[in-house]
Amino acid sequence: MLIVLTTGVYLGSVDLLKRTDNLGQTFAPMTLEQKAETVATVFERYPEMSTVRFPTEHTPYVQASTRGKAIALDNELNALASRASFDLPFYETAFWLHRNFLIENGGKYINAWASLAGGIVTLVGIYLWWRVRNGFRLKQTFPKSTRSSSLLKSHIQLGLFISIPLFILCISGFLITYNGLWAEALNQKTVTQSFPVSQGNNWLSQLTNAQQVWPNAELVSVSKPREQKGKKPNKTSRLDNHKPLAQIFSIQFDEHPGVWLREADRISINHTTGVIESALTHSDRPLSGRISSFVRPLHDGLNMPASYVALITLVSLIGTGILSFSLVTFCRRTFGRKTKKAA
Repeated sequence: MLIVLTTGVYLGSVDLLKRTDNLGQTFAPMTLEQKAETVATVFERYPEMSTVRFPTEHTPYVQASTRGKAIALDNELNALASRASFDLPFYETAFWLHRNFLIENGGKYINAWASLAGGIVTLVGIYLWWRVRNGFRLKQTFPKSTRSSSLLKSHIQLGLFISIPLFILCISGFLITYNGLWAEALNQKTVTQSFPVSQGNNWLSQLTNAQQVWPNAELVSVSKPREQKGKKPNKTSRLDNHKPLAQIFSIQFDEHPGVWLREADRISINHTTGVIESALTHSDRPLSGRISSFVRPLHDGLNMPASYVALITLVSLIGTGILSFSLVTFCRRTFGRKTKKAA
């Protein structure tokens, strides 16, 4: 648990630094014509990228991204910066320590059950405090000395402060590994609707029709299906490889800019034919789907505001301190007794 929390502080800090850097850009909203041109140009220029994000008040520049890599561009599509997370010092080691303790086979499952155990221990701690509760004493939040009694009081107060977000981080970490428990809830079929058909392979026509579905929402990004590496084509696909492949793109919207989860409203469109396959807002999902869509964002801040990333990074930092206090107290009591007996 100490390893997970310590690496979580590092990973969260790196994410915060990225989010707070506006690269010298000032937010200027794009028209649909500009967004269509941006999508076409960026996907052609950077075919390895899977998502194009348009400037927003939170991130005032265009961003082309794929897993572990992002390229920032201004509104004229001049490159501003290129970032690869694993190129940062210690980032790759910290990431895999956080994910699977650097154990390739089975490490993520050990991590998942450790996270679940951490959530249970958090609940036990709340229960024990409730049994002997004496209120919340702010002056005992930080230890006044290195004495075990002072560390224990600080453990209790800090633990109460972060108990709920720490429990959420633990349970969401477990669920990320065992995504079969909740991923199906995200695959909800939309109510049958009729949408206007756009021109095939025409981004302006397709983005215009998508915007008309939700005229008051902000169109914030477009994603293409990721290529599945290592997957061999089957016999049928080899026979039909002369046919043009239909690509289903996802167009993301922010219908309610004030909510925490962003890019939660999505339209799937067949870029080849211009047919809108589905349209689903976050509020239209059943309760199970709405809860499931928060599993990963609650754990790593994906599509959440920077303030939430700051919160979970702070929780990880405090959690690291609490466990350190516990470790010091445990070592003193265990090895201190042995030393006295030997004397």
